[in-house]
Amino acid sequence: MKRTHLIAIALLIAFSFLSGFTYQDVASTGDISNLMTSLKLLPARLQMAIGAELADSSADLPPVQTFWDVSSYLEANYYGENKQSGDALCYAAIRGMLAALGDRYTRFLDPEQNKQMQEDNRGDFEGIGAQLEMKQTQVTIVRPIDPSPAKDAGIRKGDIILKVDGKPVQGLELEEVVRLIRGPRGTKVTLTIKRSDVPEPFDVEIVRKVITSPIVESKMEDESSKIGYIALRQFNEKSDQLFDKAMTDLESQGMRALVLDLRGNPGGLLDVAIEIGSRLIPEGDIVVIQDKGGRLSRYGVEPSKQNHRMYPLTVLIDGSSASASEIIAGAIQDNKAGTLVGTDSFGKGKVQTIMSLPGGSAVVITTAKYFTPSMRDVDKLKIHPDVVVEPSDEDIKNDVDVQLNKAVEILRTRLGANKAVAGNRADEKS
Repeated sequence: MKRTHLIAIALLIAFSFLSGFTYQDVASTGDISNLMTSLKLLPARLQMAIGAELADSSADLPPVQTFWDVSSYLEANYYGENKQSGDALCYAAIRGMLAALGDRYTRFLDPEQNKQMQEDNRGDFEGIGAQLEMKQTQVTIVRPIDPSPAKDAGIRKGDIILKVDGKPVQGLELEEVVRLIRGPRGTKVTLTIKRSDVPEPFDVEIVRKVITSPIVESKMEDESSKIGYIALRQFNEKSDQLFDKAMTDLESQGMRALVLDLRGNPGGLLDVAIEIGSRLIPEGDIVVIQDKGGRLSRYGVEPSKQNHRMYPLTVLIDGSSASASEIIAGAIQDNKAGTLVGTDSFGKGKVQTIMSLPGGSAVVITTAKYFTPSMRDVDKLKIHPDVVVEPSDEDIKNDVDVQLNKAVEILRTRLGANKAVAGNRADEKS
């Protein structure tokens, strides 16, 4: 069909469309002069017709239309200087939408926050080297990494951060505080610190460096009894490989029992929790996942990860042990693979999926819920230790780790009992 024919058809359709809107005005009076008035009213009638069609066609479209209407009205009519970019306004709208869900774990990450999360998963970042937590609305130091600029500057476990470079942090999300503290290597950041045994808050200036987070720390805690110790700080891409190496190193030193320290571990990747759990539990399920539709899926031990002996085991947990930490702790408890020592865990029984968005941002959405193998609801019940040990203020002040001491004591007793049983069996055979 020729182009001229297409143009003619388009004009005819347009004429017919306009005639439909103007015919009623002209025909009702027989006066062709009413055509001009009718044409002036055409834009308003078109808007009403389109709006009615949208309302009839989909109940989901009006909110979208409302968003664009408000955005357009703001751009055209806002009296004052709009200092926010289009991206910032869009991000704020997304955050507002997610906040309406009432789920603290479903959240939007702008490009900088998404970068920060990816750094955490890799284990390398530029900052001061301190693990933080939100404790009763206060930003608290869980521990300074050793070695790190924070450790060198005298930052201690339990310190409360009041300001970052003079900006109060009260009311900010933990991620925002972390973003304020991190920055390019060689630059300085000043923290205003409140410490329990110091009367007044004080400032600490710290020079940022490249920090390689010690995801796994290991040592022979009790040389005479050969009780090994592994502290797992988070579940990221390197955790299982480093945990495997730590186990191998301790075995080369003659390890006979193991303390696994999950205190202060906020969690991380679900698949990594299953991998590490498989190294500690002989057999059985590690976690039960319930999807949006209510369907349950059980994830059991992965035999390919069982390249080490199963040792007498104690696990340390506290109120900052969350998510993947609770998955492992709950699985060890349900499968009777070890003894939990410490205080109640955080209580996070939901699974998030990270979905990347254009421009480097991302949205973290709660997509499932998890239970322990015996179907305990971690969200409601948390993980309660087998042996409760609560450190006193005096213990903390004197840096006495009563929880670790108890975990080692339990293993010493168990090793002694095993030795006695072995001796009795030898007597029976003789």
